[in-house]
Formats: sequence, C-alpha cells, structure tokens
Amino acid sequence: NVYVVGGHISYGTKDTGNLFSVPSNKYAEFNMFLDPTAAKTVLESELDITLVPLNAQREVSSYPDILKVLQLTKKTPEALFTNRLLSRLYHLQQKHHRYHHM
Repeated sequence: NVYVVGGHISYGTKDTGNLFSVPSNKYAEFNMFLDPTAAKTVLESELDITLVPLNAQREVSSYPDILKVLQLTKKTPEALFTNRLLSRLYHLQQKHHRYHHM
C-alpha cells in the first residue's frame, strides 16, 4: 500500500491550496505542483494508492496530539524517524511563520 499525501480538491473559493512560493496560483498543492511527473507516474502505476489530499490533511489532529501518541508507540526506527520529523516541523511552524503551510 502507498499513501500519497498531496493534491488538492477545492470545494469553493475559500478552500485554497498551499503553494506559498507562487502567490498567483491560489489552488495548487505544493507536493503535486513541485513534481507533477513523479505524481503522474505514481498515480498511474498499478500500486494500491490511498490519496490524502490537502483538505483532508487540514482536518487531522494537531502536531502536539500526534507527538503525544508517538511517545506511546514502540520505539521502532520508523516511529523514531516520524517523531523527529514531526517534532522538527512543529518547531519550525511555531518559530517561523513561513512554515504555516505544513
């Protein structure tokens, strides 16, 4: 199974994308915009894909909630990596406004 976190489904004019580097493009999602060829290759493959679009990402738990749960999980290499990555992203988001899109 492959989980793709990317893409954007817009339900209205207020539901904007997260492409902060191209302000004139209000609806694109950063990951798909950055490498559309890779996105096309993955999405057209025979893999079992679950797409998690931007609007769904915005509905998930907050970083602090996710980090609390990760503290309770087994200390596998994957869990440790995820914890470090999300901790860093949360810190950047708190310290620098430029990271608000994550």
